[in-house]
Amino acid sequence: MDFEFEPEEKKTPSGRGGPRHPHKIRRSDDIPDNEPVPVDSADFFQPAHQDPPAPPARPAPAPAGPSLPARGFSMLILLLQAALSAAALFQLYRTQMLPVYYLAILGALLVLLWLLVFKCQRYKVRGVLARLFSLLLSAGMAVGCVWAQQGLAALDKVTLGEEETDYEALAITTEPFVVYLSGVDNRGELTEDARSDVNILAVVNPVTKRVALVNTPRDYYVDLAGTDSKDKLTHAGLYGVETSMETLGSLYGIPVDEYVRINFAGFIDVVDALDGIDVYSDYAFTSVGSPGYYDPTDFVEGWNHLDGKAALAFARERHAFATGDIQRGINQMKVIDAMLEKIKSPALLTNYSRLLAAVADNFVTSFSSGQIAALVRMQLSDFAAWDIQNYSVTGSSSSSTHCYSAQGQKLYVMLPDEASVDGARALIQSVLSGEEAPAASGEAASGEAASDAAA
Repeated sequence: MDFEFEPEEKKTPSGRGGPRHPHKIRRSDDIPDNEPVPVDSADFFQPAHQDPPAPPARPAPAPAGPSLPARGFSMLILLLQAALSAAALFQLYRTQMLPVYYLAILGALLVLLWLLVFKCQRYKVRGVLARLFSLLLSAGMAVGCVWAQQGLAALDKVTLGEEETDYEALAITTEPFVVYLSGVDNRGELTEDARSDVNILAVVNPVTKRVALVNTPRDYYVDLAGTDSKDKLTHAGLYGVETSMETLGSLYGIPVDEYVRINFAGFIDVVDALDGIDVYSDYAFTSVGSPGYYDPTDFVEGWNHLDGKAALAFARERHAFATGDIQRGINQMKVIDAMLEKIKSPALLTNYSRLLAAVADNFVTSFSSGQIAALVRMQLSDFAAWDIQNYSVTGSSSSSTHCYSAQGQKLYVMLPDEASVDGARALIQSVLSGEEAPAASGEAASGEAASDAAA
């Protein structure tokens, strides 16, 4: 029987050929049956064939960058954002709505952000986010441009129609001045000839950023300007605001430069335009109501957030206090102080147009529109912190039948306390001269001191 070996490939788990195995084969005729069959061991254990080597792995393709249209859109957005940023910064600088160093910091941040967005647009995912953020930033800068332009238009509207020189308007920001703040008991159309329930002198030094608010009670028995007689201070308003200004100027030995008169409705509107004010009350009390304006109102000792009606109730109440009109004057200065704090804050930017509209028909003033604009621009240029000091002169209760406006009638009056008047004069002079406040007159007369003086 003939045999021969035929290799048979056996697949391994890896798919490669394994070693050969012997199988019965046909013996050739030239080999005797009893002779061994020669076998080459090298051929026996060698695989029948080798698999071709696997091709080298190709490197992973790099992330595809933005397409040409996407890159063009990105550059358009970046250029738009850069142009709007420059326009907004220029508008803000021109309107002086932010200090220059604020604008420099904002400009540097915008440049860094622009460079960051520019670098990020080379990456697909980050580029999408960067372009979206840049688009939002562009919209924000566009809103900033509009906001700045509206601020400029509001300020320009204030100065419309004025023919005074720049120096006349800007002098109000470089020289001290005195303003008579008058609140009239007027429930209808505002007139210049009316009794004044609020009589406060605001002494302002725009260079040193100091303000002294000096309150004089409405019943103060004073020399009436233009006459050789005495009268209650409130009656001076019956002869015009100039008479009240001259009367107070004579009392304190100073010229009173400007005036602002406001009635009940105007006061309510101004406070509401400021979104309310925060006032500290020395006492817990309830004010009586005023038909047509406000209902009886409760106030707590400490801080109170007041809207227009509540602020008017707080400023007008006197019957709830032992010191009567003296404490009312102190509360009135607290209200004015709170209003000044709100006006000189950044909230002025968002409420400026509302404030102008609120007082348009309910106040009269000797300030020109150019002066008002100059004062607003001055505050917007640096957001300066002002040192505001309150002072109230005091006196003793009395009566008199020698009042110019009511000859022969016996009226309640308050006789001036000369020491408190001298203290007010010293405080006023310190503000006008730019000196520090005298130690004896730095605090307002209030609380027990006012009570003793009125007893």
